[in-house]
Amino acid sequence: MKNIRIRMIAILAIYNFIFLGAEYWFDNMMAYSTDAYGVVLAQSYILGASAIGFFLFPLFRRKMQTSAGYIGCLVTITTVIICLFVISQHISHVATMVSGCMAFLLLGIAGSAVHYLVACTFARDDRLARTAGAAYAAGLLLQFINNNFVSDETIEPVILSVFLVAGGMLLMGLGQNSFSVQPREEQSEGRILIGRPGAAGGILLVNVVLMTCIFATLDNAVTLVHASGHADIGQWPRLLLALSGLAAGVLFDWKNRRFMNILMYCVTLLSTICVVIIELGGPFLAGLIVFYLSAGFFVVFFTTSFIELSVHMKTPELWAGLGRTTNNLCAVLTSAGSLALLRSGNGMLISVVALVFFALISVTSFLYSGRFAEKRDEIPKKGQTGDVGQEEDGEKFDSFCERFSLTKREQEVLSLLLQSDGSAQELADTLFISRAALYRHMASLNEKTKTKSRIGLIQFYYAWKNTN
Repeated sequence: MKNIRIRMIAILAIYNFIFLGAEYWFDNMMAYSTDAYGVVLAQSYILGASAIGFFLFPLFRRKMQTSAGYIGCLVTITTVIICLFVISQHISHVATMVSGCMAFLLLGIAGSAVHYLVACTFARDDRLARTAGAAYAAGLLLQFINNNFVSDETIEPVILSVFLVAGGMLLMGLGQNSFSVQPREEQSEGRILIGRPGAAGGILLVNVVLMTCIFATLDNAVTLVHASGHADIGQWPRLLLALSGLAAGVLFDWKNRRFMNILMYCVTLLSTICVVIIELGGPFLAGLIVFYLSAGFFVVFFTTSFIELSVHMKTPELWAGLGRTTNNLCAVLTSAGSLALLRSGNGMLISVVALVFFALISVTSFLYSGRFAEKRDEIPKKGQTGDVGQEEDGEKFDSFCERFSLTKREQEVLSLLLQSDGSAQELADTLFISRAALYRHMASLNEKTKTKSRIGLIQFYYAWKNTN
């Protein structure tokens, strides 16, 4: 597991480096043919292209488990490399823009594949946030080193291309079977989702959209300053973004991510204060530091949250990367409005808008909090059937399970049947399995005990207990 984790961190880190590095490189190349506001708009276009790519991956997911997946990976790598070199020539505004959109469309597909791969492996792992945080920090560290030690414009696309090839080799080296979520009934780690997955997903989407509105506005403000030449955001303050990603991973995983939503809520408050600092005439460096410290938490939050939620959904390959997709898409949709606000120069209006969004975030954060609980707190353990009028005798429960040769999962199903009268879907959600899997286990229990229904099984259990 340790070697797999290291490889997954490396793959996700390389992707983060390539995506962020290519975005930074594209902004610099666009500056040759447009002004600062044109760079911000161009950046929104490539982010929109990447969001489309994230949505396209589910259409190709099944191909990843065939030889066509290797061919698609090679074609993607080759095309992105060609686009990077076209961008480096900055022949014209149109050529740079078209190449950028094509490159980020393919990077979006690749990013969705990488996030889905992480979900297949670590969605139920108690160190998921630390895995996401370490990968994000490593990617930013690579970008920092690249920005500060590579000054030749001809070398930049070469470095990105080398890492792109390395990431592709690591990805293909995992094998075709890596792109499939393990059956729920075969995994016992992680947390359990309380309530309907669709409702939880909808609330999380709205929550991330609202947060993105604040962070995208801040990002546009920072990009404007960078594009105008008044500050270089690739210098040392960017290291704070990497450190905040590491800190977010450790803090979010604390107590099995029980306090992750509360911590992110506090960080959002900090980012709202950052808006006030920048737009009301405060020192830009102070606002930049606050922005980087909070932005790292935000990235790890939406990455972890959507990966964790994805395995509960019918299309996990879509939901695994939906955090990055939502962030990029909202950045596009809000760019015009945020630029209009920034151009107005009305610091008070910008601050009021940020506070309104923060109030809405407070509501969605409250609704989403408590959606997950530790599995060991939800599923009755062997010999502990809960309160069904009286506490069951664990020793006799063990004897029953031994007498009829019940598997570990069948014991959990029986234990829950004895303590709950919920619907099949509710029982399946509690046990962290699909409803079809629940029916299979119940059928096996009926067969072993020679009963014909759920009620008959329960009656047989109590009769057996009383007569033996």
